[in-house]
Amino acid sequence: MKRILLIIFSLMFFSANALSLKGGVSEEYIPNAFFGSWGVISKLNTASNPMMFNPQSRDIWTLSGYSNILILQNPQSGAYSEIIIKEKNKDGKTLKFQREKNVEENGIKIKYKEQVSFVLMGNTFSGTDKFIVEKYDKNNTLIKKDEATYLIEGVKIPAN
Repeated sequence: MKRILLIIFSLMFFSANALSLKGGVSEEYIPNAFFGSWGVISKLNTASNPMMFNPQSRDIWTLSGYSNILILQNPQSGAYSEIIIKEKNKDGKTLKFQREKNVEENGIKIKYKEQVSFVLMGNTFSGTDKFIVEKYDKNNTLIKKDEATYLIEGVKIPAN
């Protein structure tokens, strides 16, 4: 009986508390230097229908994210977008992504596609942003396609 009590007593007070270790492999999809606030200028370079696209814009972007999710916010307009990055960063300074949005207006399906490629150079980046707008009828037949390519330049805004 003493032995049983001694074993129970030992288990209660001398049990070992151990921390479990967690590990994993981190793959960098988004170079950390892209995170923060940026002053960005976009200038129309080419367009199949120049009247459809803005010739130039100036915006403030805030970039954040985790893993392969890029979060792009525009505090001026309130725009917010979460983008899944599918192409892994190989050189520590390139960010590439594509996104697509589908809407329907009066029986016409509209696909908005965007292909972006930026290269980081210290506290600046430059690159291209290609927009494609496709309109489809009720039978899913392409009725119109417009494209535009913008040249993009960004300057990092220092944090206070």
